[in-house]
Amino acid sequence: MAYQLIQLSIQATDNIQCPHCQQHVINWAEEQYVQPCEHTLFIAMDIGFEYITDEFEQTMRRTVDDLHANDDQVSVIAELKAAQYPEFKIYQSDLGIEGYSRYIGFMA
Repeated sequence: MAYQLIQLSIQATDNIQCPHCQQHVINWAEEQYVQPCEHTLFIAMDIGFEYITDEFEQTMRRTVDDLHANDDQVSVIAELKAAQYPEFKIYQSDLGIEGYSRYIGFMA
């Protein structure tokens, strides 16, 4: 298994820090709350992607454009887990909508 899934026990409105550099990659104090650092591979939700590196997208079975075009037929988390990126961590948190999550990928 190339990934490690880490379930965060936080509120949907809490900031999320990079485990390497401690930068807030989700920072609700900023107008642009998505603030990826150099260790961030992707920031996604069950309903689509907010940010992804080209390097990570190239290891996925489908492109983000394809996933967005067929969002009623795909599972974002399943696509992330199937990526062939060598080693990464997926931080999963509540999105604030019943049954939906946010996923942030960091280099291991």
